[in-house]
This record gives sequence, C-alpha cells and structure tokens, in this order.
Amino acid sequence: MARLTVRSKARFVGRFLDIVETLSVWGMDGRVRVWTPSDKLGPGGGRRHAGAGASEAANLSVTPRNQDAQAPEGIMSRSTTLTLFGIAAVLGHAAGIAGQQSPQPMTVDDVLAMRTPSSVAMSPDGSWVAFVVSERDMEADRVVTDVWVVPTGGNPGDARRLTTGEGADDSPAWHPGGEWLGFASDRGERRQVYGIRPNGGEAWPVTSHVTDVGAFAFSPDGARIAFLASPPKSEADEALERLRGRPMVQDSAYADEWTHVYVAELSDDGSAGDAVRWSPDGLQVENVVWSPDARAVAYGARPSPVLRTRYNGATYVQRGPEAEAEPLTTMDGPDGAVAWDEGIGVVVAASGHLLGTFNRQLWGVSPGAGGVGAGEPVSLTGDLDENAAFVYLGESGLLVSASSRTGSALYHFPVLAGRVAGPPAAVTDGARFYGGFSASADGTLIAFTAEDGTSPPDVFVSGTRSFMPARLTDLNPRTAELALGEQRVERWRSRAGGEEIEGVLTLPVGYEEGDRVPLVLVIHGGPAGVSSDRFHGTRGAYPVQVYAGMGFAVLQPNYRGSTGYGERFRGLNRGDISGSDWVDVDSGVDAMIERGIADPARLAVSGWSFGGHHTYWGITRTDRFKAASAGAGANDLISMYSQTDLPEFYHTYLGPKPWEDWELYEERSAYRYVDRVTTPLLIQVGENDERVPAEQSIQFFEAIRGIGKVPTELVIYPGQPHGVRSPRLQRDLMTRNVEWLRRWVLGPPQAS
Repeated sequence: MARLTVRSKARFVGRFLDIVETLSVWGMDGRVRVWTPSDKLGPGGGRRHAGAGASEAANLSVTPRNQDAQAPEGIMSRSTTLTLFGIAAVLGHAAGIAGQQSPQPMTVDDVLAMRTPSSVAMSPDGSWVAFVVSERDMEADRVVTDVWVVPTGGNPGDARRLTTGEGADDSPAWHPGGEWLGFASDRGERRQVYGIRPNGGEAWPVTSHVTDVGAFAFSPDGARIAFLASPPKSEADEALERLRGRPMVQDSAYADEWTHVYVAELSDDGSAGDAVRWSPDGLQVENVVWSPDARAVAYGARPSPVLRTRYNGATYVQRGPEAEAEPLTTMDGPDGAVAWDEGIGVVVAASGHLLGTFNRQLWGVSPGAGGVGAGEPVSLTGDLDENAAFVYLGESGLLVSASSRTGSALYHFPVLAGRVAGPPAAVTDGARFYGGFSASADGTLIAFTAEDGTSPPDVFVSGTRSFMPARLTDLNPRTAELALGEQRVERWRSRAGGEEIEGVLTLPVGYEEGDRVPLVLVIHGGPAGVSSDRFHGTRGAYPVQVYAGMGFAVLQPNYRGSTGYGERFRGLNRGDISGSDWVDVDSGVDAMIERGIADPARLAVSGWSFGGHHTYWGITRTDRFKAASAGAGANDLISMYSQTDLPEFYHTYLGPKPWEDWELYEERSAYRYVDRVTTPLLIQVGENDERVPAEQSIQFFEAIRGIGKVPTELVIYPGQPHGVRSPRLQRDLMTRNVEWLRRWVLGPPQAS
C-alpha cells in the first residue's frame, strides 16, 4: 500500500474538510441544511484573485455558520451515529485515495521548502565531506544554515546535521590534521570561528575576536589561523560620533569599516589566542591564503572599502605583523590570491584588464625572497576559454571549474616542474550540472554538488582519474512526489547576424510533442550571467517548475554576452546592449513558435536585473507579449549612470560616459520609448537596491501609469537589496509573478 506522506496527508486533509462541509447538519426546523465551501466565499460565491491590482484588491468575506444549527433533542443516537459512520467511511476512502495519488505540480510553497547544499569541503584524507544546508524558516523569516557531514564511503542515510545552534552556521574548513573542522557562526554576540569534530559533540569557540570574523584559513602546519576582521572603533571615533553623528560621506569610509588580516596561534585544544593584525593601514583585504611553510600570507586587497575601488585591486605578500606589505602584482583590474604552491608560487585570479568581458584566468607568480622581487605573472589557464575558478593544486595537477555552455565542468591541467605542462582535460562527464568542487589533500578524490532539470542538488563524491559520481545525500526526498516539467537545451539562429544562440527550455508537466502551449521568457541578468541546465525549483523570482505545472513552457535564453561560451561570445554585446542581444532573445520566441511549441497568442516576458532591463526594452519593441514582469531593471541609462554603485558597468557595455554621448544613452534606454508599451506590466524591486536603485522602477511605473494605456503594478520590498532575501517576501515575490501570468496570459479560472 502506498505510503501516506506529509504532503499527501495535507492534500487529503484539505479534501476531507471540503467533504465534511457538505455533510448534512440538522437545523432547528428539522430540515437538513447543507454547508459547502462556497458558503465561505465573498459576495456572489466567487473567489477573488491575488495580484489583481490596487483597484481590485481581494476582499474575501467569510459567512459564519448558523449558530442555531443543532440536532433536535433525542436524535443523537441514530442520526449522529450514521453521520459519524459516514464521516469515518469517507475518511478511510479519502485516505486510500491520498495514499495512491500521482505526483502533483510544484507550488510556490514547495519551492520555499527546498533544502540547498553549498560550501562543500572534503577532509584532507578524503574520508569525510562537510557541507552547508540552507533552508527557509518561514516563521522566523530567515534562511537557516547548518553544517552537515557525511562519510565518503557512506550513502544518503549517513548524512547528518552537525551543527544545530541558533544563528547561521556556514563556511566549513578542515583543520590540516583532519580531526576537526572550523566553521563560521553568529550564534554568539559576534560572528566567530567555531570548531567541531565530525563525529559530533559540542562545538567550541576557536576565535574570540572583538569584532565579527569573516573569511578564515588554517596554516598548513595547523599551528595558526588567519582571518579577516574590522578593527574596533577607537575612543576618539566614538567621541566624535557622539558629537556629530555618523554621516555617510560618498567615496569614503570610517576606520572601523576597513577589513584587515589578523593571525592567532592555535592551542592543542583548538582554541585561538589573542589575534595580531598583520595587514597595514590603507589596504582593504578581501581574501587570504597561507604560504606552504606557514610563515607568510598572501592576500588580495584594494585601496579602499568603497566598492568602486575594486578595479584597482592587487595581491600582496605579508611575512609578519611588522613587515611591509609586498606588492606581488601590477596587472590592470582586480585580482586576488586563491592558493600558494611551492613550485608555482602564489596563484592569483585575474583577467589582467581594467574593464571588459575578458576571461578571468589563474596566474602563477613567484613571490620572491631575500631581496629578490616578485616574478612576472604566468598564465596557468590560458588554454581554457572561460572564467576559471580554482579548486586544487598539487602533485597530481591543477583542477579548475568553469562554465561550459549550459553546464559546469571540472578540468585537469597537468603540472610539471612548477609549470602547467599541457591543455585542460575534462574530468566531469557533462551528464549533470556540477559545482562546488572540493578535493582531498592528494587530489585523488573530489566532492561536489550535482543536479539536473528534474533533480535538485545533492552532494556527490568521485575519483578524479575515473569519474564515477556516488551520491551521498538525499536532501529533498519529497521531490519524488512532484510532477516536474521535462527540460532540454534548444538552439536557434539569431536574426542579428545569424549567431547561434542556446537556451534552456522547460516544458509543461505532461507535455506532448505537437502541443502549442503558453510560453514565458525568463531572462538572466549580468549580462554576463548564464541560464544553466540545472534544477530551477529552489531559487529566483520566477519559479520555473511552478510555471511548468501551470501549463507554461519556460525559455531561458543565453543571449550574446552570456558566460559559458567563451570570451568572444561574452564580448559580442559590448557597445550594443539594447541591440542585437534583445534580437537574440526575441529570435528564440520565433523559434519556439516555428517548432510548434509556443502559442503565439499566449506569450509573456520576465527577468531580473539585466533581465529586467531586457524586459523593459522588449515591451517597447513589440506588442507580442500578453504580460511582462520586470525585476530590478534599468530603463533610463542616463539617470542610472549616476544612481548605481557601479557606473563603470556602462564604460564596458556602452563605452562613453553619458555626457560624452547623450544620444547613445537615450537611444538605448527603454524609458525613451515608454509610450509604445501595450503589455500589462508588473514591476518588483528591493527598497535598498544599490545596484539598480528603486528609482529606476518608480520612474517607469509612473510613466506607464501616467500614460494610462495598460495596467501596471509596482511592488517595492522593504529592506531588501538587489535580490529579495526575506523568505516571506520571496513568497510574495513568486506568488505575484504566478498570479500575474495566470491573470493576463491564462485568464481567470473557469468555475467548476
């Protein structure tokens, strides 16, 4: 007999209550009074829809039950017994049905209930894998993160939660000895590093610094810990703040907003002594790695905490608290240390360009010593035509991860005599979307996350010489109860020059070839982002698999400028945003119509960040869409230049500054053509968005409303940055998008 799960029980209870409400109830007049679910609806018995606009706000009234309805005296024996017997019979029958129910389409609440793994960390000897599991606590309105562990020789039943304290536990890192691991936690007054053994037990504080601790790294010999932290306020600064407050001065920072490197000795019990600051004034440190001999650290730093100074970053070597910071790199653009190898030297991640869409490479730089200066950077990953992310470097070679079209892969470079000795070879097989790689100390084992279009991410392990993934977790078993849409990669030729474009297509649940169905575009941001062939049921403003359960096909196009297709493709939109890139997107809609998938009368468009930019632009180019949802998108590039926290973005993608070419900025702004819009538009944005400030959304909304041709709705999420983080507000975010599509594309539901 099928198992009655928590989810199916909930569905059953809802059905049972509907059944109970139709059962006979004796009235005072001896007649039978029938109560149905419609008794609880508003005027006219019709349910109202959320998301119907301010003028049509839901006003659900509840009709109370007749307080006088009761069984006549003396009738309890037979009639009530028969009624209860009937209820029991219905209950038993409905339970049987619930236990055998087929998978149900995904809902917004299903998305919110998903667990997500991240921060995978394999123990040095390869016997354990630590990782972080994130899940939403709707009652507390926060995301809960805990550290989990699983033995590499185990199975999903062996995975267990290791930390259970209040607050966020994350960033696991193994002590070099392998007997315990450190993790960051805000369970106390300040965020600190704690230690715990993989077999369990109580966690203990490793650091007890006077301010919050950020990234941390154990020295190779296990004797010390380096971490990033800000200094405490000085007495003079506190006195000045009491006198004059703490005004925000543009392009400047207070002393306690800087981040420095601190180093502390570790005792035998795993606790750290008093930390000593190593990095000097004038450097905002962003990461730190140890030298192989544990005598020095390397770190990436920029000249100020102000975000715009990120383009002037460099890598430094620090050989002690009293030593000078030795500049290691002079490359253009930002860079930072990711590893330090005895043969290759400090491994630095950088593009080597101040601005642009160039590949981020890994470089080897000799740190010099004894009066000998640093050597010239030598590219380690130049043969890989993508952004390279460091995973491992040792005798077995260099491992890096990178996007690969709609996937993500691990690559191996052979290393000989301190140099890369050959081109990269793929380690992974391309069967799933792989990420979050972590290797054992000898590089022979890797742990990682894997997912595909219908399987949420879990933790896996494999050897590096022969890739055979073994699953270690099953974090979302209820996925088996969900009916999910099939997912595949589609290719088409753009009307702009015939460039080949790819996109991820999620089909409606139960789709049969030849059916024409409603289609919604979900356009990624960046623009150097990428839509991947992975599980799209755990995140985002646009719940793809929920849409699939509603009968939509969902197309996520990788227009020119996307990552995953090499440096040439990523740079094709430079100087041409709101140009050929939109044509790439729109050509994908044409292709889905030509292939008999999309119904041309039921199309919608949506996107967040640069996807919101595309959405605004698209609805000024065409009237083919029945609904649009723009999230945190720019539409007036002249005002946007002075509002965003990264105006240099437009140096890359347009070239001149606004005052150097007003016509170009106006020409590529959707706001210039706002009077053309004929598509009902939902706009969503975070109140505290600094990347694409809410003023951009307000500006377009007010124009649409003032013109008065089409319905529009603006939703501003209080306290939220560029992405909505509050779980409750995420529920609202997704629900509004679901209801907007239902209202304007599918139309009102038919009465049953």
